[in-house]
Amino acid sequence: MAVKKYQNTKEISYYMCDRTHTLTLPMLVNLILEVSGEQSEELGLGEEVMQEKGYSWIILQYEFEIDRFPKNKETIEIETYATEYNKLFCYRDFVIRDLTGNELIMIHSTFALFDFTKRKMARIPEEIVVPYKATFNKRVKRTPKPVEIDEEKAYSKPFHVRYFDIDTNQHVNNSKYLDWTLNTLGGEFLSNHKLVYANVKFDKEVYEGQVIQSYVSITENKETSLSAHKIRTEGITNCSASFKWENRA
Repeated sequence: MAVKKYQNTKEISYYMCDRTHTLTLPMLVNLILEVSGEQSEELGLGEEVMQEKGYSWIILQYEFEIDRFPKNKETIEIETYATEYNKLFCYRDFVIRDLTGNELIMIHSTFALFDFTKRKMARIPEEIVVPYKATFNKRVKRTPKPVEIDEEKAYSKPFHVRYFDIDTNQHVNNSKYLDWTLNTLGGEFLSNHKLVYANVKFDKEVYEGQVIQSYVSITENKETSLSAHKIRTEGITNCSASFKWENRA
C-alpha cells in the first residue's frame, strides 16, 4: 500500500531567518509541523478532532540530514508522509526541496500519542493511523541516539520557561528546546558554522515557571565540529541533542 503523501509550498520570511538570512532550525520545525498538521486536517484528524478524542501527538525524536537551509524570500516545497507505525510509535518523514526539485533537507521523526486524561503515552488506535496509509510493523525502529556530552568540557546556560513557550497542545513547543540548545553555543560559533546534521531526542517535558539548564560540549576539528547537548531540570534530562557543523566559507 502506497503511503499517503502531502505537499505544500512555503515562502521563507525574514522573521524565520538568522543574521545570515538563513532559515533557522527552530523555524524549520515550526514549518514542517504546520504542514503535517495540514495533512491531518485534510484527512479529518486535525488538532481539534484529536483533542475531542482526548489525544495529541507528541514528538519523541528528529533526525535531520541537511544539504543546505533555505534563504530569506526563497519558496520551498515541503513533502511529508507517515512511513510506518506500531502500537506505540508512528514514524513520519519530511522532505524539503527547492522549486527546481533539489532536495535540501531530509527529516526522520518519531511520534507518539499522548492521552490528556492519563497524562501518558497511549496505544495508537487503528482508526487514527489508517487514513495515512502507513505500514504496520510490530517491531520498534532502532533510531540513532544523540552523541553524549563530554561532562568535563561542558558548560551551561539557564533559561526560564515562559507562558508563551506553551502551544495549543498544552506543551512547550518543540522549537523552544532547539532555541535553548542552539543559543548556548553563542553568536560567534553560530555565525561561523553551518549545520549539516542534527539528532534531537525529547525525554521529559518541561513546565511553565521552571528554569532549565542547557548544557553543551564542543569538539572542534579543522573542517567540522560536533556539539553535544542536554537540557536538564532538577537533575532530570529533558532533551538530548547532537549537531554536526561545517565551517562557513
